Amino acid sequence: MIKTRTFKDSNYRGIYFNGKTIRIQLDSSKPITDLEYPEFYDIKLTNKCNGKCSFCYQDSTKNSKDYEAIKTLNKFFGSMSKNEKPFQIAYGGGEPTLHYQFHEVMKLTRKHDISPNYTTNGMFIDTKDFSNILNTTKKYCEGVAVSCHDHLEDVWKRAAQAFIDNNIFTNFHNIISDKESVDKFVEIYNEWSSKVKYFVVLPIIEHGRAKNIKTDFKYFFDKMKKIKAEKGNINDIAFGANFFPYLKDDNFLKLSYINLKL
Repeated sequence: MIKTRTFKDSNYRGIYFNGKTIRIQLDSSKPITDLEYPEFYDIKLTNKCNGKCSFCYQDSTKNSKDYEAIKTLNKFFGSMSKNEKPFQIAYGGGEPTLHYQFHEVMKLTRKHDISPNYTTNGMFIDTKDFSNILNTTKKYCEGVAVSCHDHLEDVWKRAAQAFIDNNIFTNFHNIISDKESVDKFVEIYNEWSSKVKYFVVLPIIEHGRAKNIKTDFKYFFDKMKKIKAEKGNINDIAFGANFFPYLKDDNFLKLSYINLKL
């Protein structure tokens, strides 16, 4: 399916197909400016989660309440023209698959001609709803992002393999901070790089239950340099949006420049 959007005031045309967006300047001599209606929305579907992660920046718990999502989404996106609607929505949480309207939300998003994606910790793999979640994902979703948390390794690995076996576009989310976490990321990357589309690296955020742990960027980029030397490229490794504050830091830029130029 090919979708397009055009905003003349922003000097922008977007073409979306197969999960990718091509952005075109209407006037090649001028830059694309901010869009009044974004291409991509991040939506927190629920704060409910059974993961008990000590580093959860959302402070999600198993006893959190769900909100009525269908009416909210219909009202918000239903008021938009086709040109105003985003190409994609990333549903997060908490754990989105725990929302009592999860299946209806994925279906409704497609009905609005928007591609749904979601992030999961994989714990649904051991529930009676496993087959239904997998079928809904195959039928309606553009892809999934699996959170690779150490204490949930058994479940997220089985969930990731189930997605891959069913030809579902699968990304990994990896939180890094100290050297131990970087080494764990490298271990996961080496094991799954031939199966997973992208590995999104995220820093710990001191928010919710998470405590600030200084990220060892030099150690991280030294590891990336080694991977690049062995593999030839690291085009399947990406930085999450929460890296932006660090990308503005001069020392970080020097480190990233040295390594990304290799």
